[in-house]
Amino acid sequence: MHEIMVTTITLKALVAALLASSLSAVLGVYVVLRRLSSLGAAIAHTTFAGALVSYIISLDPIIGSMFFGLGLALLISYSRAGKEGFAESIVGAAFGISAAVAALALSFSREYSSIAFSYLVGDVLGVSDRELIVLALTFILIVTLIILFYKELKYSTLDPETSEAMGLRVSIYEYFFNVLTSLVLVAEIRIVGLILAEVYLVAPAAAALQFTHSIEGTLMLAIIMAVSSALGGFMLSFSFNTPVSATIGILISLIYVISLLVSPKRKGKCSVASLRPKRKI
Repeated sequence: MHEIMVTTITLKALVAALLASSLSAVLGVYVVLRRLSSLGAAIAHTTFAGALVSYIISLDPIIGSMFFGLGLALLISYSRAGKEGFAESIVGAAFGISAAVAALALSFSREYSSIAFSYLVGDVLGVSDRELIVLALTFILIVTLIILFYKELKYSTLDPETSEAMGLRVSIYEYFFNVLTSLVLVAEIRIVGLILAEVYLVAPAAAALQFTHSIEGTLMLAIIMAVSSALGGFMLSFSFNTPVSATIGILISLIYVISLLVSPKRKGKCSVASLRPKRKI
């Protein structure tokens, strides 16, 4: 019975890690190409703060995470669409506010300290059935939406000026994409942790860009790298008795560093222009 229980827990954790890694890798390609890495990190920190606030006022942490995460995503999208120029200030403030909320939670009791720590490093092995279902449903929803709006996301990401001139509402897809990013982070932050959520949103895509010249190739390679690091990190964590999320995070970070060192692209940079399709919508 004990072996069956351990196997079930391990299987659930592995499925959660694979879902989170592949989902983050797909969105991460657009995050990196849109140069929104800091925005993704800010949303991750804000969902973390929202979860802690929910615990303090005895609400479901998903409610607080979604309220804070979606709120920041919409606010920054509005700022960027209106060209007011204060989007960077909002991102910077989000980091400070989330840190302040975390410090406040830590001051209340040891219980909140343990909760805050679990959200920082994640608890893949402790994933509940409810959390896994939420993550799986989010995976299905996000992948479906990306497939349905693939062309619009591709053009608005790679060539927003031309897309706007050709009649594509780029600002609408700015809102759309930032909301998708927020939903993904809300679904996975409790499972994989704040640190790994940030790493997974950037590292696989940034590493894949060192070897590819099309957005389709980048998506495929990013998913392969993310899933491979999840599987490898899982096995290494059991072999060396280390935290799963931390091991996966270190492994994908190493993959990114190695990709920079061996990249055929000069200075480890990928030109977005080389990924741009023909100007036809």
